Amino acid sequence: GRNNIDQQIRIVSRAKLAKLATRLFDPNEQSRMSAHEAIDNVSASYGVLVHLLPDSFTDSYFHNLRAAFICGLAYGFGIKTLIIQIDEGPIPIDYRDFVTQCFHPKQIDDAIGDFGKDIFEAIQLGSDSRIETTLTLLESLNLGASSAENELRDLGQYYLKTDAFMRAERGEARLIVGRKGSGKTAIFYQLRDRIRRDKSNMVVDLKPEGYQLLKFKDQVLNILNTGSQVHTITAFWEYLLLLEICQSLIVKDKVHHTRDHTLYESYKRLSALYVNDEYIVEGDFSERMSKILENIRNDFQAKYANKEHTKIDLSQAEITELIYQHDVNKLRDEVLDYIESKNSLWLLFDNLDKGWPAHGLKSEDLIIIRSLIEATRKIERDLNKRRIEAHTLIFLRNDVYELLVDETSDRGKEAIANVDWHDQDALKELVRKRILFNSIGNSASKFEELWPALCISHVKGEESFQFLLDRCLMRPRFLIDLINFCKGNAVTLGHEKIDESDLIKGVNLFSDSILNDLGYELRDVYPMAENVLYAFIGVKAEMTLTEIKTELSKIGIEDIQLQKIIDLMLWYSFLGFINDKNEYCYLYNLNYNFKKFQGMINTTNGSMRYVINKAFWPALGISSRT
Repeated sequence: GRNNIDQQIRIVSRAKLAKLATRLFDPNEQSRMSAHEAIDNVSASYGVLVHLLPDSFTDSYFHNLRAAFICGLAYGFGIKTLIIQIDEGPIPIDYRDFVTQCFHPKQIDDAIGDFGKDIFEAIQLGSDSRIETTLTLLESLNLGASSAENELRDLGQYYLKTDAFMRAERGEARLIVGRKGSGKTAIFYQLRDRIRRDKSNMVVDLKPEGYQLLKFKDQVLNILNTGSQVHTITAFWEYLLLLEICQSLIVKDKVHHTRDHTLYESYKRLSALYVNDEYIVEGDFSERMSKILENIRNDFQAKYANKEHTKIDLSQAEITELIYQHDVNKLRDEVLDYIESKNSLWLLFDNLDKGWPAHGLKSEDLIIIRSLIEATRKIERDLNKRRIEAHTLIFLRNDVYELLVDETSDRGKEAIANVDWHDQDALKELVRKRILFNSIGNSASKFEELWPALCISHVKGEESFQFLLDRCLMRPRFLIDLINFCKGNAVTLGHEKIDESDLIKGVNLFSDSILNDLGYELRDVYPMAENVLYAFIGVKAEMTLTEIKTELSKIGIEDIQLQKIIDLMLWYSFLGFINDKNEYCYLYNLNYNFKKFQGMINTTNGSMRYVINKAFWPALGISSRT
């Protein structure tokens, strides 16, 4: 399976190098692909690139079904389509004439290169062949994608600047943390683009795939003792960061250095030093990192293959020999000298926790993040000595950060900005900006004036937008997905605006989707909790602590695990409690202050009434409060 994952990285890398602007479907971010979303995205594209997975991959069957559906849509729309199958995997007989088999990375490069030419030809020919239809207001409504990666072109026009964004922009935080779907990646892209506007700033934006680092941990770090683990991965990060800074400088000043005599000589020295190893130059960051890690692993296994059952203690000289392919001191000096021509350096890291292992996080996994933080500190110190402004921003899931804090002795040392949302008015403003983007209303229009043009005012006696807010777990991604589910149903049935039946059907579809999503989030941090949510199928919405423990015990959860799992369900807002005003209260209602949340529960001496979040009622078959 590892080789196929590396080939997936190569496919994405080659698409980037071909300058193909992409929109991706990532099952780690969205567990469900709706037919309406698929049709919208395919019909708006000039080409479709699909990678078929072999049977050895988890969920390959479902992936390939999705792929078949997407390819069918693409052929139906007459859109250029490339289907790649790595090696001799099984190809369905009805696809056989359409699939490009690749047995070598060079064949992937050639296939995507030819595909890129077809796409640019299609762009030049324009879209005259597309069927022109008159769309209703609802059909033409575009609220953007729920994942920031898929709305880069338009995001800046309706992005809502939050306090977390402003703190990050001012350099007041090093860690940007939040739950999945809270908007970390949106901050990443908006911040990157704003800083880049000043040509004297240097931005190095890095999006490694988490699995590569964990593969490195399994094959190298686990054989080392703890001290050597920390020093080895910190050395790796520093080396990789220097290489990426160097590569970014070379790309940024490729033309500029020819017009600035003060840069010319130092640019040539930097360039000559960097291209010392050909494999580092090609590909995007993920591919370069993968090749460097592979090189280190091969060297390590050649030297220490006979010590698998012992913990190895490496000296500093041995770590240096293992990690560095260049003269790192010379590389560091040249990079630091060259950056003196810049105003500031920003290192932005996203995706570190993407693809984290399904078996749950372990303390040694967190060495990867702690070592990155230490390596960036070291580079910042070196730059600060030369009076160069340097900032690092690392974007992490909140649950991973909580574990990181628990495992770190100098807790509280890193400044963080939390992007989790607790203000309903802020989410309302987020949707208002997206509606305005569709040329509905004007900048002075209030949300209450815009929403009725798209949706009925009430459902089941509740104000319709409040009805959606109460079921989105206060995450922007979930809210956008929920509205799009409702809109998709309305468009399919030819409704001019979203009506009550559309809202109810949309909520039902969304409920199934996030029940699945939350199960994966729980599994990532506590493997025993993967399927616990399904223990609540058909129960009452309101329950006592004893009743919750009884339901969990029925599926084999042991007593020693019960409180941990209940705390996780409270932390993720699957569970809340009923306050003294008979209102539902979840963690986001208390600004995500979990200690305060627990304190309020403890003061009731066990008499607290718990409640399952309304977002999950349809999926669990819960029809009312009691």
